[in-house]
Amino acid sequence: MAEPMCDELIICPECGQDTPHYEDCILCGHPLRDPTAQPRDLAEDDMQKMMADAKVQEIKAKRQILFHDGWDHAPWLDRMQRLAQIAPNNPKLHYYIGAAYTEMGEHRKAIVSYTRALVADPTMADAFRRRGDSQYILVPVLSGDVQAYYDRALGDYEMVLALEPDVYTYNVHGSMIASLGRVEEAVQEYELAVRLNPGYPETYFSRGYAFKLLGETELAVADFQKFLTFDSHWNQELVFQAQSYIKEMTEPE
Repeated sequence: MAEPMCDELIICPECGQDTPHYEDCILCGHPLRDPTAQPRDLAEDDMQKMMADAKVQEIKAKRQILFHDGWDHAPWLDRMQRLAQIAPNNPKLHYYIGAAYTEMGEHRKAIVSYTRALVADPTMADAFRRRGDSQYILVPVLSGDVQAYYDRALGDYEMVLALEPDVYTYNVHGSMIASLGRVEEAVQEYELAVRLNPGYPETYFSRGYAFKLLGETELAVADFQKFLTFDSHWNQELVFQAQSYIKEMTEPE
């Protein structure tokens, strides 16, 4: 398991803001551990912003299904920030501030707030989960080396699976490690997700795709067919993909 860096916030000497003690400042990219390193470029273009927005909508749709969480925190941001000044060690306040920033697309600020929550309560699984989401959302909008942000997301999701495993995190972590070539491990995580909640459609799609990558055609087709038996899906495009994969694997050339 990756070691999470949730126990320390420091002041960035460049921007003067609190930041997790990563190798660089999450807010301005200034190197924090190696003074000879170049600052990370945090510039975004329109395509990168579009990709990040798409990820936010995907995560929001899944959380609405599984956690009944509509992310309606932004209107209360100012009030929560004032309350946090009164009760600076209250982890829930910082968690809700992070959720508001996530809803507003301020993912780097969200990471700082989730870290504040975790400093106060390092067992808050959903703060790890949401911080992992924010790290994952940032991956396509960063130029240069994105591996650090990818690894941070993996570390946060792994902490969730150690503290409070859930089907959402099994799926997103499984998909990430599958993209790294660890497909057999991903299948094992999808198996755990099915045991935990057999009624979540996406697990069958994800496991079916993993089986397809492994050349396990019959198992892949069975999972895609199971996925199609559900009445509702967070993304109709997955339905079309499942139908296409079944056709590809069952119809003679």
